[in-house]
Amino acid sequence: MSPLPFYTIGVFVGPISQEFGWPPSKVLSATAAYCLALFIVAPFIGMITDRFGARKVVLVSIITFGISMMLQSLHTGSFGLYLFLWALIAMFGAGTLPITFTKAVNNWFDTHRGKALGMTLVSTGIFGALAKFFAAEITLLYGWRVAYVALGMLPILIAFPIALVAFRDTCDAPAPESNFVRFKLPTLACSFAGMAILSYYVLEFIFSSVEASGWKLQYITGVAFLAIVFVPLLMLTFGRLVSDASIRKVESKLTSENEELYGFTFAEVIKQWRFWMLAVCFLVISVSIGAVIPNLEQIFVSKGFSLSEAVGIAILTGLAVLGGRVIGGFLIDFFWAPGVAFFFLSSPAIALYMLSGDSVSAEMATIAVLMIGFGAGVEYDFLAYLVAKYFGLRHYASIYGVLYSFFGLGAGLGPPLLSHLAEQEGAWGYVLVYSAIALVVFSIPLLSLGKYREFKGN
Repeated sequence: MSPLPFYTIGVFVGPISQEFGWPPSKVLSATAAYCLALFIVAPFIGMITDRFGARKVVLVSIITFGISMMLQSLHTGSFGLYLFLWALIAMFGAGTLPITFTKAVNNWFDTHRGKALGMTLVSTGIFGALAKFFAAEITLLYGWRVAYVALGMLPILIAFPIALVAFRDTCDAPAPESNFVRFKLPTLACSFAGMAILSYYVLEFIFSSVEASGWKLQYITGVAFLAIVFVPLLMLTFGRLVSDASIRKVESKLTSENEELYGFTFAEVIKQWRFWMLAVCFLVISVSIGAVIPNLEQIFVSKGFSLSEAVGIAILTGLAVLGGRVIGGFLIDFFWAPGVAFFFLSSPAIALYMLSGDSVSAEMATIAVLMIGFGAGVEYDFLAYLVAKYFGLRHYASIYGVLYSFFGLGAGLGPPLLSHLAEQEGAWGYVLVYSAIALVVFSIPLLSLGKYREFKGN
């Protein structure tokens, strides 16, 4: 649910611009406020997660994240209030970001860590794509304010019950000992209700679009995504939740000496060149890729597509994110991760160049979006994997939290920056070319990371 603000803001640019008389770049400046706040909050979330555990942080943050999304309906036209409410999303929702979830995944998995990270984070792209359909349909029917309230209800209705029942780290009580697992059916009923509401409005948008333009790949993808998101919910409902208590016993026997050997401390890591190289590279990479995704609707409209067509094509990023995360996660378990990361993160540069032309066909736009999503689907998956391999797990959440704050800063400053540059240029062509060049240039240093570190106690 954490990508909801970024994946859906493109849907709200038009209605908010029309109501308040703001240019698109001013509406998109919300992402800058969000990520500046995240830049400050994320390191503390990492430290809190290392101190109190991922489960507690996640459960609290899901509720506060949903409430902060609903607060977006209170905008009055005051630009200061607009930025403040977006900053609240970062402050109250930072615990739903990969900082917490990847810590638990890294603790549970070693040999198949890449695949586990990819499969865990693949749902962000799927729900982000469905949220675009959902937000677009609610906005058409009831207005953008109601759409924000509805979006805020999704984490509370769907994600919170699932996390309450199933999400736990190696240090948490095993599933059979949890009271919530004993009452999982009534708890998960809330998630089914939320999924039913989401499905209804997504299908309404898809079927109305199909009547106008026929079945296209993006609409078929939307229906497929709805089927996919029900799979884990059904598995939780009819399956048996088990976590290996022996891991906790082994962990409890670790001495402080072994824990120290199993990775660097945060103070040690910030003195290493690899840490700062990753911070700078992922900052620029997030601007180049992450800034384009919220602007896709604007880019396609400027190329002559209707808003409905633009939203439909942009939805395909979710399909590409799914493929990128699964394939990328599989590859980094078998091949050197920095090399795989270089290929995945630099290849979308071709797509940006394709979109820089004056005339873009629907077929070309579809291919470009799939390529962008393929690269965008693996940035913080790879970052999580690299942190575990080069810095260890001792202070994983603190280290990843700081690096993610740099990534988030770029993703937040990028959309309004690129939109403003496009307004100054009068077109998106040169802006996309510059982004493509930056993407390649700042992916190259990843190849200098060298071989993985070896830590005792692994």
